[in-house]
Amino acid sequence: MDIRKFRETINLFIYNSKDSVLKIMSTLHMFVSLASIGVLLYYYGFPLTLEQKHFAFVLLQYSFAFYIFRYFVKILYTFDVPKYLKDNRIEGIILGLLAIEGITYNLTGNFMLEPIFTNLGFVSFGNFSMIFVQVFIFTLVILNIVKQRKFQPWTKIHPGWLFTISILMLTFIGAGLLMLPEMSNGNIRFIDALFTSMSSVSTTGLSTFDISSGLTLKGQIVIIFLMKLGGLNTIAFGALMLVVAKFGVGIKYHEVIEDFVNQDSILKANSMLAKIILWASTIEVVGILLLFYGFGNNGVFADTGVRFFHSVFHGISGFNNAGLSSLSGGMMHPDVIHNLFVHTVLLILFFLGGFGMIYLFDLFEVARLRDRMRRPWKKIEFGTQVSLYFTLALLGLGIVVFYIFEYNNTLTHRSFLDDLIHSAFMSMTTRNAGFNVVDVAQLTTPVLIIFLFLMFIGASSGSAGGGIRTSTFAVIWASVISTIRGKKNTELFKRTIENDLVLKAYAVLIFFVFGNILGPFMLSITEADLLASGKYDFMDLVFEHVSAASTVGLSTGLTPEISGAGKFVLIVAMFIGRVGTLTLAYLVGKRVISRNYKYPKGHTMIG
Repeated sequence: MDIRKFRETINLFIYNSKDSVLKIMSTLHMFVSLASIGVLLYYYGFPLTLEQKHFAFVLLQYSFAFYIFRYFVKILYTFDVPKYLKDNRIEGIILGLLAIEGITYNLTGNFMLEPIFTNLGFVSFGNFSMIFVQVFIFTLVILNIVKQRKFQPWTKIHPGWLFTISILMLTFIGAGLLMLPEMSNGNIRFIDALFTSMSSVSTTGLSTFDISSGLTLKGQIVIIFLMKLGGLNTIAFGALMLVVAKFGVGIKYHEVIEDFVNQDSILKANSMLAKIILWASTIEVVGILLLFYGFGNNGVFADTGVRFFHSVFHGISGFNNAGLSSLSGGMMHPDVIHNLFVHTVLLILFFLGGFGMIYLFDLFEVARLRDRMRRPWKKIEFGTQVSLYFTLALLGLGIVVFYIFEYNNTLTHRSFLDDLIHSAFMSMTTRNAGFNVVDVAQLTTPVLIIFLFLMFIGASSGSAGGGIRTSTFAVIWASVISTIRGKKNTELFKRTIENDLVLKAYAVLIFFVFGNILGPFMLSITEADLLASGKYDFMDLVFEHVSAASTVGLSTGLTPEISGAGKFVLIVAMFIGRVGTLTLAYLVGKRVISRNYKYPKGHTMIG
């Protein structure tokens, strides 16, 4: 009897028990998953003795032993093993790594990777290896939950609500984690934990305290995950929503989904989601490696493990336009303030992160490059032209204004290249990056005004940035120019912009203007005492709010001193800035039953 017939005999023999056994496995899986998450929170969130840590880790070992057992039970009951292995290859790889690490740990007392990295200079890698193993376990838990695929009821929910709920869930989970005793070097108030979590999830970068000293390594790792998940959630939400819904989203919601992905992407959501994750992760990894090289091995970066951690933190923060830093003072830390290589790498990272993944595909995907080389007449897509040309134009405007007005102020004049990179860095950082290489509080008023303008516009659509977006500004700009020239249609780059798109752009503008009037008005009430002290003025409040609403993260120094009520105002601003004013308008606005009517014309004077 060959192996195939033997397996068929076994499958037929145990077939009657399949449903009951798999049902038991599914029930146990739910309890084990919840227990694993609880143990991880207990292990990392609270001060434990060595015995308690050992006990918690033993429980985790039992949990992934269960996952391995469950995996092989499912193999035993399947008729097509190769297909099962292919469909569950990610789970299989993770389980294989966990099994190898578990065996190595029980035989030697160390993880397999630990000696390798220790020999390379990662003296503190023992802690990281423990973290990686438990991240694998957590990933396995989430993977198994997602694989249940019971998402159909969610497809009936408005996509805007899904996006909004996901942002809120991430924020409150992050705030809860940051409040655990082992996450900080002191007790963090709920409002500060919520503020920091929202700033991370919305990839803003404002912080009410110095996270480099206020948070422990564990707390900073939580920030890394919040930045990564928040940025990825924004960039990939449209494609993810369509994949989850299995194209079950109604036609009435496609208009909303197109605010997250462009129209051409809707019918290829599966490949689009995978491509977004792959490209984003690849850019981050390259950025991390370049930063690891650029940081050098002096000062705070003398320890290779610490240097690696800072590289990971800033690589993820940079690409996701978060603006948070694990260094005291951020890019103004003495060990990096004059490091032009690091500044340039970060500049490129947050340029790519704020450009929009859909447009990066159009510019740099190999197949499209080859197609344009074979057909020279074929140009980049219209949306890419809008994002590219307006991003470069706004970047150039910021560089020129900053260089002229800060030449005798904050620029160091160490060299022309140094001044140019700092000017480019500060111009680009207003597009939602949040890092700064000069003291924002010392900037001249003309530069602050231009920065307000650049922050208000923000990054490109489909990116990790905020603001009204370059596409909205481009459509409004084209509408104004077309009106001045007496044209009946709005035209841009030899294309006619549909009237619906123009109206949508003006709606975003009005909502954003209103929000940035109401926000500073509220701050002027909550921060009356701060204004009365004379340390800050109303311009600082406006700058702070626009920075929060545009998810930029630049500040004149006001953030740590703001009151609890003021922090709540900024939290709301960051939340609306991340979700998007138009998305909220879709949610709260009443949809008309029919559009097949037209009122008589009305006329009034304009201007």
